[in-house]
Amino acid sequence: MKKMYLGLAIAGLLAGCATPSDNAKTEMAAPATNAVVAAGTGDNLVADPNIVEFRANSGKSDVWVKHSDKNNGLGDVGSSKVSAFEDEGSVRLRFISASDDFSAMPGLSQQVNGLAPNTDYVLSLYVEDKKGSASPTSVVIGATDAAGKELAEQVFHVASMDNAPKADRSSFRQVAVEFNSGGNTSATIFAKLKIDDASAISGDIGKATEIRVDAFSVAKK
Repeated sequence: MKKMYLGLAIAGLLAGCATPSDNAKTEMAAPATNAVVAAGTGDNLVADPNIVEFRANSGKSDVWVKHSDKNNGLGDVGSSKVSAFEDEGSVRLRFISASDDFSAMPGLSQQVNGLAPNTDYVLSLYVEDKKGSASPTSVVIGATDAAGKELAEQVFHVASMDNAPKADRSSFRQVAVEFNSGGNTSATIFAKLKIDDASAISGDIGKATEIRVDAFSVAKK
């Protein structure tokens, strides 16, 4: 497995705008000058970071927790053979029916252990959204402490990823967010699907809403 994503600088994580109803900042248009978030340089603390075991077990995992309920219209979290790098596997986030609750945010999370207290970390992952700049979806990534308090959260839209590092499969682009561990030695990281504009969803609901995530890393800044 190529580990290039651990050392790449993140470009194109751009200052953007959010609607008043958003609970987190959404990265959208590219300004002339961009803040650069450096990828973590330490050891990766994420278990099954490349979603290989998740894929091999048909979406079942001892380390990844799925947050979805497709039978009740709250989205679908499943495995995909498509991969950012050479090891087969990624996580597919989507809705499946026009009657689904598009305010839900299906996703997955993992408790990451072994953090050093009061230390800066970078959570990074690769996102595939092939719907282009008019995509009605975004990805929300972040981390919380053991009590559920937010350590970091950021929303990224594919329109902001033109200059972001590419994976081997170039449709996957890297996004990242920094957080400080505070007094914690563990944190829960997450990636969730966010519908930005439900009115733009039509036709095949799965294809109209689907994104994939892969190649997770939590490492010291």
